[in-house]
This record gives sequence, structure tokens and C-alpha cells, in this order.
Amino acid sequence: MPVHYTKNTLECTVWCAKCRRMTQHRVDGGRQGPCLECKPSGMTKAQEKRKISEEKEKSQTKLPF
Repeated sequence: MPVHYTKNTLECTVWCAKCRRMTQHRVDGGRQGPCLECKPSGMTKAQEKRKISEEKEKSQTKLPF
């Protein structure tokens, strides 16, 4: 059964399936909201890895041959 919080509650500590640990979550309208420690980027892990690799390639200077 879900837990309902009082209206003045802003955060709660619960298990986050994404982080796989106990983290702070926002409370929206008396119910548990999203994790505050997860990245709210909206990208999948594959997309995040691709973005990081593209940024690394841009930052590296290429020597002319």
C-alpha cells in the first residue's frame, strides 16, 4: 500500500530503483515524487555514453598530417 505524506512534507527518504540505494525523493501532493539525486536528463544510458564520447572527441585536438 502506498505511503501518503502530510501536505507540508517536502522530501522523504526511500529506496530508489534507479540509483539502487536509499535517496531523498520529492513529495508531490502527499505522494512520493521523483528522486532528487538522479540525473533528470531524460536520456537513456546509451545516449549519455554517446554524448560523453562526442564531447571528448570535440575537446581533443587533432594533429594535421
